[in-house]
Amino acid sequence: MGQSTSHTRAAPRVLMIRLGPWLADRHEIEPGNYRAGIGYREGMSLTELVDATRAWWRINPQRVAWEGIGHAVAVHRGITRAAMVIGDWIQRDDGRWAFTAEPLTVGPVHDVWVGPSGRVIEFRKGNQSPVLYWPPQ
Repeated sequence: MGQSTSHTRAAPRVLMIRLGPWLADRHEIEPGNYRAGIGYREGMSLTELVDATRAWWRINPQRVAWEGIGHAVAVHRGITRAAMVIGDWIQRDDGRWAFTAEPLTVGPVHDVWVGPSGRVIEFRKGNQSPVLYWPPQ
């Protein structure tokens, strides 16, 4: 499954968000909008995957804008799972952030970062952060 991302140096920069194993945890994102859980599991819907990816992170939205990043990519166990357009930012009382997102299932960003079966992402050893600006510079 997938390909190495060495070819993606010319690809648009994205926010890589690493997801752990699935944990059912109904949690409100926006008023009246709840996600089913956090993390990743086989067979989850695209909506569940997008909602698990887009909230709640310790991140600086101003840096995302400054870096020219307009897309996020969900990653689980080193394989990309979905790409999405980053929309508006929402801040929670504890300082964590979420963003509205539009999933991409076709087009150049999807093709470069996800493709039909995901791409292999080789993270630097020792980097434990779930949120990464990619490719690293």
